[in-house]
Amino acid sequence: MKKTILSIFAAAAVMCSGLSMNVDVDGARQVEISTTEELLAALEGARPGDRLILAPGKYQNDEWKGKWAAFFSEASGTAEQPITICSQDPDDPAMICGATQENKVGLHIIGEFWHLENLVVCNAGKGIVLDQASNSTITGCQVYDIGAEGIHLRDDTSGCLIENCYVHDCGTVSPQYGEGIYIGSAKGTTGYGFDCHYNTVRNCRISNVGADCIDIKEYTRGTLVEGCTLDGCGTQGQNGADSLIEVKGNDVILRNNVGYRSENEKIVQAVDLYNAVEGWGQNSRIYDNTFYMDRDDLFLVKGWNCSSYVFRNTSQPECSPTSGNKVASVSRILLSGDVNEDGSVDLTDGQTLQDMLLARPEKHYFSWENTDLCSDGRLDIYDMCALRDLLESGQPDPAQVFVNFTQEAAGKWRLTDGLGGRTLHVKLKAQPGYAVNAAWGYWDPHYTDSDTGKTGKWIQLTLGKLTLDENGETELTLELPEDVTRADVEVWDYLNGSEKLDKAGVEMTQAWFMGLN
Repeated sequence: MKKTILSIFAAAAVMCSGLSMNVDVDGARQVEISTTEELLAALEGARPGDRLILAPGKYQNDEWKGKWAAFFSEASGTAEQPITICSQDPDDPAMICGATQENKVGLHIIGEFWHLENLVVCNAGKGIVLDQASNSTITGCQVYDIGAEGIHLRDDTSGCLIENCYVHDCGTVSPQYGEGIYIGSAKGTTGYGFDCHYNTVRNCRISNVGADCIDIKEYTRGTLVEGCTLDGCGTQGQNGADSLIEVKGNDVILRNNVGYRSENEKIVQAVDLYNAVEGWGQNSRIYDNTFYMDRDDLFLVKGWNCSSYVFRNTSQPECSPTSGNKVASVSRILLSGDVNEDGSVDLTDGQTLQDMLLARPEKHYFSWENTDLCSDGRLDIYDMCALRDLLESGQPDPAQVFVNFTQEAAGKWRLTDGLGGRTLHVKLKAQPGYAVNAAWGYWDPHYTDSDTGKTGKWIQLTLGKLTLDENGETELTLELPEDVTRADVEVWDYLNGSEKLDKAGVEMTQAWFMGLN
């Protein structure tokens, strides 16, 4: 009886709209579309479970339909029954077009649980815009010939995935707003919610866009960008666009991406961290990326008053990894059980390890050091059991963050910036039983000279004579004040009894702190 009733309703819908439609036993509809009018009708009447299938061809609309968009829908799917719009033939995708690159959004979705698959969106003022569209996906789409931004997640749109998309030739009319992928809204924006959290951009290709390839705005949290190829050939440097990726949100992860400066003089760093609003632009992790920067006098990651951990990135030619008072160049972050290396240990780590052990298609990033919980050089069910026990026990141990340093002279090492407010541990090594007379110092940017009014002073602190243990090591504990922009460790004397030795015989082997936040 249920199937019969649903068939009656489906037949009525077909008669009213002219659409070809099949209805499953659970009420999900498969709608076959071949004309612009059919697409407009299907979007207007979409309901949970619909699968809108577009035949090859061009779908173009320049009529006012009540929204500033060529095509739009205000329907929502559900977790069990999302709404899908896709091409019938992914090798010959349907083209959704506006009228000009000066006007309208190409495809505008206002509603949750949508899947956009294997579509081309082109010749519009904006490409694809998702508003209030949490838990949606954009997969295998191409977006190009767009006046402003290519793909925009905004207005409280969270938990979305943009994957395997090709975005190019955007910002053709307004290069200052011509981002390839745009997450969130700027602080001065009105009419849209700012909560665009935990969105993922994965395995996308972005090139020849007027502004940054990816822009992650203030008030957003947890954006993940991985496996993307970014080409800055089109960036025009307007409205502060001078990087491949701009980060203004919190808890952002950028990993396994490849970026090309393409000899564009407007690009002055690969990643720009920007503190647009107090408390934002913080706690990003940028690692395992490769950047082709053309010059060796540039920075990979640059920012001011934005905390970030930067590690295991490579560049050609070799550039300075970081610049900024809170940007820390680190070698690795050890957190047992943090399989996906996102800075926490939770159920997603268990899912990632399970997928790996079951040899599912490789789609996960993982940290070998953090995953080999049994320390036996292999990943197996025993590590899965250890991770389960760790999750059941409650809070794991804090992360151990190993920081980079450089030797400036014999017995003198400069530590990375970005360590303000940390308790830093430093290990020195030389001959067992010998001693070092050591000191450390930091730049205090808040000190003001009462006579001259000049700000900033180098503060030097002695640690005294320290005897090396049976392993030839001694550990220093340094309490760094907030906002320290430079710190160093220095050995004044290397002693065997009363005999002074060459300070080159002392080595700094490790520097680290505990906890990411």
